[in-house]
Formats: sequence, structure tokens, C-alpha cells
Amino acid sequence: MYDPHGELIEIQGVCLGCTTNNFTEYSAIIELQAEVINLSIHSLVMNLDSQLVIHQLNGKYSIRDHQILRLYLRVKLLERNFDFITYQHIPQ
Repeated sequence: MYDPHGELIEIQGVCLGCTTNNFTEYSAIIELQAEVINLSIHSLVMNLDSQLVIHQLNGKYSIRDHQILRLYLRVKLLERNFDFITYQHIPQ
């Protein structure tokens, strides 16, 4: 996590076990949203490397996997805490 001046202040991680890249990406988004909400930040620009997830979150692609759909809905619920939130693709 970075402070408002762009300085790294914290690194955390959790073990998700054997899972897909999309599950991992959604889990990271949820964790970051929760942390940012706890810091009372109301605007968020998320840079992601998964075009698929970005297109799903922006409503361009549908979600067929029920497990991913549950995570997607959690992200959308957390989005309600922000005045502004956007997802941008950053190629690897």
C-alpha cells in the first residue's frame, strides 16, 4: 500500500492455494478495495494486467463462472463506497 505521496508503506499477502488468475485478480481487487475504504479514501484508480477482468468489471464481457460471479458481485458492492472508481489495463 502506498501513502498519498506515492511512498510504499505496507506489503501484505495471503495464500489462495491452487486457483485461476481471474480468481486471484478479483481477490486482490476486493482486498484492496476493503483496505482503501478503511482508510476513508473515496476515489480509486486500479491498474490491472488482466484485460478480461477489466472488461468484465466495465460490463463489456459477461461472467459464466459462478465462483467468479460471486467475486464480481462483491467488487460491485464495495464500489458503492467510492465517489469515483475506474479500472485501467496495464500490459505486462
